Amino acid sequence: MKPLHTKILQIRRPELLLLSLSAVLLITGLAPASQPNPKCEPARLALEKITKDMIEAFDKRDAAAIAAHWIDEGEFIHNDHEPIRGRAGIERGYVEFFKTLKGQPKLQIQSDVLRFPSADMAVSETTLRLKDEEGEVVASGRQNTILVRDGGQWKIAIVREWDRDTALDVNLSELEWLIGSWHAITKEREVTITYKWEENHAFLRGEFTVKEGPKVIESGTQIIGKDNVKGVIRSWVFQSDGGFGDEVWTRKGSKWTVEVQGVRADGKMLRGTNIYTHVDPSTITWQAVGQTLDSVPIPGTELIKVTRQKSAK
Repeated sequence: MKPLHTKILQIRRPELLLLSLSAVLLITGLAPASQPNPKCEPARLALEKITKDMIEAFDKRDAAAIAAHWIDEGEFIHNDHEPIRGRAGIERGYVEFFKTLKGQPKLQIQSDVLRFPSADMAVSETTLRLKDEEGEVVASGRQNTILVRDGGQWKIAIVREWDRDTALDVNLSELEWLIGSWHAITKEREVTITYKWEENHAFLRGEFTVKEGPKVIESGTQIIGKDNVKGVIRSWVFQSDGGFGDEVWTRKGSKWTVEVQGVRADGKMLRGTNIYTHVDPSTITWQAVGQTLDSVPIPGTELIKVTRQKSAK
């Protein structure tokens, strides 16, 4: 069996970076499986303290402090491969891993389950997402972890982790920058759209108006949410004249590509692609390309600058 640090040095695919990163933050923000048991509260708080200590150790690139949270014969299994065993090997692996780490990748943890089978054992289930400097999900994993109380202290005993398709990891919060009011002016029209969260942050709602001069010629609603079957962000548009549409969003860096298909009020089928680029916190560019009307190509739009409106004081 090759030592852990050798395996880490062989890692090239982004999804396998989680082998080293995930164990550091495996118990971040653990969520209860059901109603909290008051008897387990001291244990839960102890696990939160471990999480904070390990995050601090990772930020300092302190491999010894990370490994100290494992039992002597701790075990890590990735994608059902051969187990990596032993605190000493885990520490060596982190020493080597930190030498190869570039940039400041951010790991997000979605806590799914925390349960206590006994007074001295905890089981956590989490979904891991690794994001690059642009906020794009470059790796994802599912992780099950067993923690035990060893000599009165909680320690990591076993971690089992599996890669996930990053396409499943799109998160509606990636569009949170839309919240607020936006304004665009072209030669012929003026458009204003205001986004806000719906209850429980399950959807984003946009309300828009289109003017020609002082007259409102169109208005409508856009609802944006996550399609949990296909793992994509989807939106639905309803216009005041009776037109409606369905949209699917994909992201690459700061650019969002939105595939659109809809039915106009006159019954004609419109298809095309809208491209949103998040330039900075106060600026978006928007452009419609590749449009067809009843399968006949029609002109797209010029690149339009959209700016955030300042809140009224």
